[in-house]
Amino acid sequence: MSIRFEGIFSPTITPLDEKERVDELGFVKQLNRLIDNGVHGIYLLGTSGEFTTLTNTERERAMDIAVKTVGGRVPIICGVMDTSAQRIIQNIEIAEQFGVDVVAATPGYYYPSTDDADLIEFYQTIAASTELPVFIYNIPSTVKTSIKPQVVAQLAEDCDNIVGIKDSSGDWTNCLNLLTLLGDRTDFSIMLGSHTAIGAAVLFGADGGVISISNVAPKESVALYNAAKARDIDEVHRLQKLLLQLSKMYTYGQGVSGMKACLEILGVCNAYTTNPLLPVSDAAKDELRQLLSEAGIAK
Repeated sequence: MSIRFEGIFSPTITPLDEKERVDELGFVKQLNRLIDNGVHGIYLLGTSGEFTTLTNTERERAMDIAVKTVGGRVPIICGVMDTSAQRIIQNIEIAEQFGVDVVAATPGYYYPSTDDADLIEFYQTIAASTELPVFIYNIPSTVKTSIKPQVVAQLAEDCDNIVGIKDSSGDWTNCLNLLTLLGDRTDFSIMLGSHTAIGAAVLFGADGGVISISNVAPKESVALYNAAKARDIDEVHRLQKLLLQLSKMYTYGQGVSGMKACLEILGVCNAYTTNPLLPVSDAAKDELRQLLSEAGIAK
């Protein structure tokens, strides 16, 4: 399967109302805002999208709204994460019905893997269940399983429709090992899940990033990717510094809470989150408003 995904894919938040139902108007506004600011793809129902805490009904509403709103303008990678291979396969079957372009899965996130052979069989089973391209999602901080670069390379070799990885390990050595093993392949994409490393990663040959900060700063995130592709080191440094400054928003409550508060300030959607995620206080919103102003994101 000769597909390569490149650029900035935004792991979009899922705007909600006070009853934790998808806020369609806010979601449409956010998706159009992301695309209008140049993102190369949408990463739906990931960590930033609160996939673990949304009901099945609202996850399906999110897929329906996203696919209709995006309308093929950019690819949609949809998270299908769950606690077992069979549950993930059920999620894939639902995602296929809505017409997403790609699916992405972590290892099962309740029982951690104990062996590389477990992971290989797990992803082979998932890949064999669908004709859609499949992304590996490596986020050991939440899943409690780390996927070794050698395992990723074997899966890329064995499964034609495993086409990329979102590496959110935060481990620079892991990134370099992925680039060493897979960077020359034209049918596999290495996407970083860390805004702190995306500039350097693209300079070293990564294909792009799935970075949550692009929810709030899509234009700046895309500019950083473009600067890295152009090897404009001064601009990479400037934009990387800007995103690091802006990332202070993650210190307000959970990461999702801080992002949604920023988007409320920007007039995109309300800051409602899923229980037990708590929204930030009004005092915190005042500080976030100042942060956005200093970063040039808000007036």
